[in-house]
Amino acid sequence: MKKILRRTFVSLLVVVVVCVGVGVYWFTHDSEKPTNSDTYLTDAYGSTYLAVVDGDGHTYAVVTDADGNRYAAEFNGSEVGSTVGQINDDISLEEVPTNFTGEHMDVTVSNKYDGDVATTLPTLPDSSEDKTTTKKDGKNEDTTTTKKPDKKPQKLEAYRIEKYQKVFASGTYLMEITTNDPDLGDMPVTMAIKNGNMYVKMTMELDETRKMNCSMLYLRSKDTMYLLFDDWKKYSKMPESMMGEDMDMSAMLNEMNESDIGEISVSEVEIDGKKLILESYNSTIDGTTVNYYFDGETLVRRDDISPSGVVDSTYFTRITTDVPDSCFEIPQGYGYLNLGILDVMM
Repeated sequence: MKKILRRTFVSLLVVVVVCVGVGVYWFTHDSEKPTNSDTYLTDAYGSTYLAVVDGDGHTYAVVTDADGNRYAAEFNGSEVGSTVGQINDDISLEEVPTNFTGEHMDVTVSNKYDGDVATTLPTLPDSSEDKTTTKKDGKNEDTTTTKKPDKKPQKLEAYRIEKYQKVFASGTYLMEITTNDPDLGDMPVTMAIKNGNMYVKMTMELDETRKMNCSMLYLRSKDTMYLLFDDWKKYSKMPESMMGEDMDMSAMLNEMNESDIGEISVSEVEIDGKKLILESYNSTIDGTTVNYYFDGETLVRRDDISPSGVVDSTYFTRITTDVPDSCFEIPQGYGYLNLGILDVMM
């Protein structure tokens, strides 16, 4: 995820610097706004389906079976009905949106857990012997009794990561975060992903006194990235000179979805005096240690620790599976910014 944000930040910064230097209004003009050419249907439960239209103009929802085969299914406007035929030759599995089928989530965090992590041990109940004196037949008798613990120490179990991994694997989520990346500073970032589309919004610090609100929008159906300059109310296509292997969206979208995470350890830690649950695993891909920190059941921080010891931290302020489709549209009133000049300059 940090790679996505850093690449987006660098791309936006380069464009802003050039636009300010050349004069943004020197090469702007109106253009028809891009729209996502994929057509989707949404049922009464909020699940999204790719829509297909037959030769008679009837619209069907695309559904899949356990083996990934695609079928056209009847749709009455609110519910998906029976299938009418297999359409594997017409629709690839990559075109079918992934629906989130787990428990829907919408959590907000008020604190920022960006302090140092201190390891703590759970406090065990006192099991020491307690001596008491009783009186029997007018005589004092010293009797020794053993005070048993009121209850056994609660064993920590690792299950919280799995809940969030299901959300990330669904490909439908919106999160609001900050990071410890010195290039990004303390800027809040909003990231939304749905149906293979991605939206990133951030505030860039141009200098000590100036900030600028910018966004990046990737539309899967066009395989195109757009830069949005919200303060200017302009948008542009990402110049070809700034694309390449580093902007491989399919790879970037999979960064949060690591399915084979191996054994998870669980312990208690403290950050700024607040006791948290730490669930941790070693990545089977590159050996990175991934630490998830939870305040109760809520994910509040993630640390990725490289084999060389470099720590990349992400602080979560909101995670939700409710992702508005408007995130993936160019806002009304935005004019087109022609950045073809950058391909010449670069």
